Amino acid sequence: MKRVLKLLFMIVAFMTAVFAGSGQASADSTTGITQDIHIHISLGLNLPSGTDVTKLRAPTFEIYDISDQFNEADDPKEFTAKFPLGGQSYAKNFIEKHSLKPLSRQTGNKVNSSIDFIVPGCDAYLIVQTDENGVIENAGNNGTFTLPFVFLMNDDFKIDDQGLMWFQIKGKTSLVQRSAYFFKYGKNAGGELPLSDAKFVLYRLDGSIKLYCTNNGGFKASASPLSDDEIAKFTSNSAGLVMYDRESLDSGTYYFSEVQAPKGYRITDEARKIEVYIPKKLSDGVKVNGTALEELYDQKLSDGAVSAAKPRIYNYSIENPPSNSGKTNTPGKPNTPGKPNTSGKPNTSGKPTTPNSVRKKGLWGMLPQTGEAKSIMALLGIGIICLVVLVSVGRRNYKEEH
Repeated sequence: MKRVLKLLFMIVAFMTAVFAGSGQASADSTTGITQDIHIHISLGLNLPSGTDVTKLRAPTFEIYDISDQFNEADDPKEFTAKFPLGGQSYAKNFIEKHSLKPLSRQTGNKVNSSIDFIVPGCDAYLIVQTDENGVIENAGNNGTFTLPFVFLMNDDFKIDDQGLMWFQIKGKTSLVQRSAYFFKYGKNAGGELPLSDAKFVLYRLDGSIKLYCTNNGGFKASASPLSDDEIAKFTSNSAGLVMYDRESLDSGTYYFSEVQAPKGYRITDEARKIEVYIPKKLSDGVKVNGTALEELYDQKLSDGAVSAAKPRIYNYSIENPPSNSGKTNTPGKPNTPGKPNTSGKPNTSGKPTTPNSVRKKGLWGMLPQTGEAKSIMALLGIGIICLVVLVSVGRRNYKEEH
């Protein structure tokens, strides 16, 4: 019997080695390309009119060989689609999970951006934008942003002046901007809803003096900012979105202040002073009332950010003002703690009550509490263990006797 088992083990080990070797050979010989190739990426950056190009920095990209992961994917189309959909965080996690190292890192130019890679021939490449130090999270710090994407080896190429296969890729690059925004919401008897047509101004403090943002991007004092035509007004749209859409603000602290509420609502103290923090480092996000904000891509906020609608600044309807005392408007006194509740009103003693009619019986006609249930299960477990030990000992004694 021992010889048979040994023979079977040797056969299994031999077959495993054979299959593993053939799989490795096929993976290494998929492309059949042994020389370097030239990948040219045209980023196609369309800058809005009036963009200050001097504030942009040249974009940097890294390229990775992901042939093994692509060839092992159950659905190659789904595999490649996940990268632009998942964005920078998905690409970063993928790279870390598979311990990938970049084949190359290249930096383009500011305008009419393009990137050229000379890399070994592979089946599939992952191309990711980073900052100049290779940090993926800071990809948009240069002022432009391209979602990560996968390039697959194909037969659509030319030969460059070095005799290399030359592949051209067109990428979509967006302008990245930091801006302050929040969402204006109302509260009434029916719940919450976005409010349009609420008007705000933006100011900063010079000592104790409020200097308001003007239409030309400057700041000035004003005794009546709502009626002052020089002061910029920021109005909430149908989604309740209020956004700063003027010249980029210098680093520092600013404040939005509501100066006109929508009809049927009143201005709250919170809405009169909404803090905006603009950090010095581009890698740090703008914050409104302590909430970090998403960046804008091509001067637009993402659909996800609009759906989340955060942070929110509330107004209360005139007919349904908030309660400042913490007490409800329901008349009557609560039941006295420690006394039975016979009034038909909710119990307010702080202790839960369970009517006898809904109590269920447990084992032996009793209602087991948490501790009792644990004790019963422990006893049953010990009994089963003892029974197994007794059976094992009995079998051993039986074999020794016979």
